[in-house]
This record gives sequence, structure tokens and C-alpha cells, in this order.
Amino acid sequence: MSQNGATAVPLTLQVDGQTFNLTTNTATVRELLAEAGVEVGELDEVDPPLFTPLTPEITIRVIRVSETVEITEEIIPFERKFVRTDTMSADDPPQIVQAGQNGTREITIRIVYRDGQEVSRIRTNEVTLEQPQDELVMIGIGANRGNVDFSGNLAIISGGTAVLMRGSTAVPETLNTGGNLDGRVFSLSPDGSQLLYTRVLTDSSSFGNSLWVIGTQRGARPQELGIENVLWADWNPNRLSPYQIAYTTANPVDQPPGWEANNDLWLADWSDDADFLFEPSQFIDTYPALNGWWGGNYAWSPDGRLLAYAYANEVGVLDTFATENAFKRRQLQAFTAYNTLADWVWVPTLSWSPDGRFLALTNHGGEDDRAMLFNSWVFDIFSSLNVQLIDQTGMWGHLHWVTNPNQSHIAFLRTADPVDSLRSNYTLWLMDQDGSNARQIYPPLGENSAFPRDRHFMAWGPSGQDIAFIFDDDLFIMNLETNIATQITADDTPASQPTWAPYGLGLRLPATSNDDIPLNLAPTLTPPRQVLPTE
Repeated sequence: MSQNGATAVPLTLQVDGQTFNLTTNTATVRELLAEAGVEVGELDEVDPPLFTPLTPEITIRVIRVSETVEITEEIIPFERKFVRTDTMSADDPPQIVQAGQNGTREITIRIVYRDGQEVSRIRTNEVTLEQPQDELVMIGIGANRGNVDFSGNLAIISGGTAVLMRGSTAVPETLNTGGNLDGRVFSLSPDGSQLLYTRVLTDSSSFGNSLWVIGTQRGARPQELGIENVLWADWNPNRLSPYQIAYTTANPVDQPPGWEANNDLWLADWSDDADFLFEPSQFIDTYPALNGWWGGNYAWSPDGRLLAYAYANEVGVLDTFATENAFKRRQLQAFTAYNTLADWVWVPTLSWSPDGRFLALTNHGGEDDRAMLFNSWVFDIFSSLNVQLIDQTGMWGHLHWVTNPNQSHIAFLRTADPVDSLRSNYTLWLMDQDGSNARQIYPPLGENSAFPRDRHFMAWGPSGQDIAFIFDDDLFIMNLETNIATQITADDTPASQPTWAPYGLGLRLPATSNDDIPLNLAPTLTPPRQVLPTE
């Protein structure tokens, strides 16, 4: 059984539906197939692989793999959509206002065969030949629920446009913002006379926007500030005439999420005076934060001096009065970043107490970066005091401290399922500033909740007794004295981003300059004292 010093190896070869018992002096599967005259195609599979050494009684199988392409047409069924309207009563029968029509598309399918048997069909391309037309059915919801009167100006985004309500929901007005709003920046100035917002760039297919200001007086025209690719921007609550704006920027990229944050910070004075020169100055060049490509969250302190910041694993404050880099930033807390396993980053939401002494936020607890452990804290900016207020708030807790200095409430969302607060429903809660007297205020107990995950889901009214919030894509206003929540919008256009003024310096009008309002360095709030139980 030897030839030229090599041992002959008995083996089995299966190919093209036949089985052969062979004896060979070759060393590998590749050499055997060459000796047997078996050609292996580009798609064919060989088991074991070609480089495998031959051993006695080994079985070698060659599987013939082939592919074909099939092109076919497929129907795209139309969808039935319901349009709610208050022009019809709830008892009126539904009316079809647009008939539905199916569409068609061309499908390219790659069919794979193994040894002549079909094993898979893979869609490789789809081309829509004709778009389907939705069937629209109009359903009555009854008359308008009534008007709500309030103090100040309240604005929302509705269908990509800015809608302003002046002291009443009776006559909402559309502001001439000049283009689609992306919702990244949407904020009324402290006195409510200006709206800061970002618009989608017309030549941008992914991330890309520009920063604008428009007055809230009737007939106002938008003013572009010449700033593009803005991640965050907001008014200094303690500056009027001129106003002050802070903002951060990013660079558009082709990879998700579509931008790469610069982690910078710019400050700029602004006035609606035609002769005023808008000249931003860079306060921070860049900050090497963990997962910094996503960017951070920021919040002005009520006195307009500090900016709280939050990144994936830390929170702190920036002193805009500091001139040396060593004194600009102070970290308040570091924690374990939550690993989303996706192309987004979880970052805490920040909220200041009305006197600027305390900062409320939700952080990620524990050392496990995948643990669903999100607790809410309050930090004393002027001491080392920090207290955990709420255990297991949920990752979308979004604490909002009341802006009126005569009130002491904190509103927040609380998860219905702390084990899965990423996808859980949330309910709206209210507590005193020390964590006591916590209670659910909306929706009523036993009803399902549908709050957005966005940190701008709500806004406090100037009185401190009214809350505007988004629920099920509609705007609601709730009065805390009567505990009545009134639905303001009731159509199929989603509402978002409520912003309410006056606040900050606007609550103390008239004032002519920032010099009239000294920095509050002697806060009077009582430190928090209690932790809410998990049950």
C-alpha cells in the first residue's frame, strides 16, 4: 500500500450525485480533486475545505452551488388612514374623503440552488413602479374642547412650523419662520418677544441646519444668524437688551447618526437693532468627552452666569465669567455611561432651581454599563451636598424645576417598568423640591400613557401653576390648582417642543440692563432631605 514512499489513503468522494470509494497518495483535498479531474466552481462548496490534509476513511463532499435571477411584479397594498376633525360630531358616520389605490413594485430575486435543489430566495432590489394612494377616512371628534387663558406667550412646533399662542389658545398664530423646523432648537426669549430656532438646510439630506431668530410681534420677519450645524442653543435667562445666546456645533458626516459633535461652546450677544453687530466668541474650543461624537446637554443657570453640562458619563458646570481655562469647568459627578449598543448615546437632562443653587438631573447608576438603573439627584452648586431624590426614575425621567421663584415644584416622568425603562410607558409626576409629596398628576391612574421621550416634552408657565406638555402627540395645559388638564390640539398634526415665556429676567420686568439684576450668590432654598421609595 505504498508508492514512492507515500502511504495510499482510502477515502470516499461524493460529487454530482455519485459516490466513489477511492485510494490516493495525494496529501490534501485540493490535490485529490485535481487528481480525480473534479473541477470546483466559484460558488461550489467543498466539505472539508480544500486545504484539509487527507486521513484514512475521510469523506469528501463537493456541493454544486448555482444561482439564477428572477424579476417579478408585486402589489403594494394601500393603507387606510383616519383623519380626526372637530367639524364633525362624534356621532356622524365616517366619511371616505380619498379612495385608496394599490401600487406596484418590481422585485429582483436571487435564487440559490445546492446540488440542484432550491435552498433560498433573496430580494436583491426593489423598484417602485407606482406609489399606492392611501384611503383617507374622516372621523368626527365633536366640537372644540374650549379655550384656555394663561399668562405670557406659549409656542409649539406643529407639522414643522412654529405656532404661537398669546395668552390664550383661542387664536393660535403661525410665525413666518421661513422653512421647516428641525426641532433641535426652539426657545422663546426670557421676555417672550423673540423665538430662537433652527431650520433644515435645503441642500442637506441628513444632518444640517441653520440658526434663526424671529420676533413674536405680528408681521415680524426671520433673521438668519449665519450659524450652521447647531446641536444646542438657548437664551441666557438673565440678559435683555442685548440678549445673549450660547450654542454648540457639529460636523455633518456620512455615518450614523449623521453628525460628529465638536463639543465646543460659543457665546454671542444679539439685539433686534438693525445696526447691532452679531459677533460670536468661542468660550470652549473642544472637550474630550466619552462618546463625544454624540454631543452633550446644556442648561443656563437662572442668574445667567453658569452653564450646566452633561455628557455620557459626567455632569458639571461652566463659569462663563471665567477668563482662565483652569477655572471654566467644574465636574460635579462622574458615573458609568450607559451602553446603548446602538448609534445613539444616553445623556442626562439638566434642570436648575429658580434661585440657581441646585441642579436636578437623572444619571446612570451602578457599574454595569447595560444595567437599567437610572436615579434622579439634586446637587448643591455652592457646597458638596448631593442627594438622591428618586430611585429608578427611568432613563427618560427629564426633571423640570419650576421657573417661578415663588414656587417649589419639580415635574418629571416616571417609568412604569424600571427593568425596561427604555421602552416602558411613563407617567407625569410632581414633587416638592425636597423630594416630598410626590404624586402622579397625569394621566389618571389606570389609563395608558403616551409621553414623548424628548427632554422638551413640557414647559412651565410663568405663574408656576400651569404646565404645558405633549401627550399622544397633542398639546395639553394642566392647572395644578384645579388638577384639570385640557387638551389644546386635536388633529393629526403632531405637536412638540412647548416653550413658554416670560421666565428668568422676563418675570421681573421692567429691567433695562443686566447690571440691574445682580448675580444670586446667596440662595435661600432648603436643601433636599428625602429619597422616594421605589414602590
